[in-house]
Amino acid sequence: MEKQYEFRAVLNAKVVKKLAIGIQNVYPKFDSKNFQKEINKTIDQLAFKERAQLIAGFLKKYLPKDYPAAAKILLDSLGSAKEGDKLTGNDTFYYMPHGVYVMQEGLAEEDFEQSMELVYELTKRFTSEWTIRAFLEKYPKRTLKRLAKWVKDKDEHVRRLVSEGTRPRLPWASHLVEFQKNPRPALKLLEQLKEDKSLYVRRSVANHLNDIAKDHPDLVTSTLKEWKKIENEDTQWLIRHALRTLVKAGNADALELLGYAKNPAISISNLKVDKTSLKVGEILVFDFDISSSSKKDQQLMVDYVVHYMKANGKLAPKVFKLKKVALAAEETMHFSKKQSFKLISTRKFHAGKHRIEIQVNGQRFGNIEFELKD
Repeated sequence: MEKQYEFRAVLNAKVVKKLAIGIQNVYPKFDSKNFQKEINKTIDQLAFKERAQLIAGFLKKYLPKDYPAAAKILLDSLGSAKEGDKLTGNDTFYYMPHGVYVMQEGLAEEDFEQSMELVYELTKRFTSEWTIRAFLEKYPKRTLKRLAKWVKDKDEHVRRLVSEGTRPRLPWASHLVEFQKNPRPALKLLEQLKEDKSLYVRRSVANHLNDIAKDHPDLVTSTLKEWKKIENEDTQWLIRHALRTLVKAGNADALELLGYAKNPAISISNLKVDKTSLKVGEILVFDFDISSSSKKDQQLMVDYVVHYMKANGKLAPKVFKLKKVALAAEETMHFSKKQSFKLISTRKFHAGKHRIEIQVNGQRFGNIEFELKD
């Protein structure tokens, strides 16, 4: 049977050799043989991040102790950005140990400029979104000032770094706590990228706003309300993508931005469940009708909320998407939905009273109770 590919293997002996040769080409004193030998002793036993840290640690050992000299060697070893463009997919992770080295060894105040030069060049080839965060945490004002220059850079990878590197909840990275508390400094940068010609950049901006929305939903909806006035379909796509978490949660302001009236003229009737009591592992079926009391057609985002019983005896709501519909004037529409209570790894069920509630355009309507038993 063929062995399954493991992501951690993107950093391997072949990559270590390539890195060593690149450095030795510009720094003949580099002990390429022992550098590779020491790393390859343990690299196969490590997870992905640990591999990057291992390589960075031996860069520190075998490069000059003087950081500016070592940084210059690393910079010269990168080759042209065009060469980096030839790498695709997971091969681009070749540059990750470089970034780890910079964030570990280049944080001294006097090394800031040289580190920024390396970050700038690295992000053209891979990304420095993890590396830049160390500088944002230690030198927030100075780093934001540098990003304010890069926001207009001709290279889309550099412009994306401005957004991606300042994301408060970047995956695989520690949260930028200060930016979670106050995202406005980063938001000033995003303002300059909202009409960026690159989808790569715009997607990052949308993801960044989606992060902010988890802590400051009102700030995001008020910002995007202004952006909504821009007659640019690319920006309108960005807005829709940025609102996805708020839409999933049924945020009325977010839904209103997408054309769903905050106070729909509707009523809910005939809400019923196929059983008032069921066991864990079974499926519940519920039905209901939505009737329009409007003389005009209405766009509706129909969701439902399951209020799950928790271990502490309190109910906790979770919103589920159901259907987007166009409800005609004075029309009644029937809905039916199955809800599974089968055991899954991501949810633990607790016996007791549960509740289903209907949500339309972010507003809660009728609800019905049922009991879940072990």
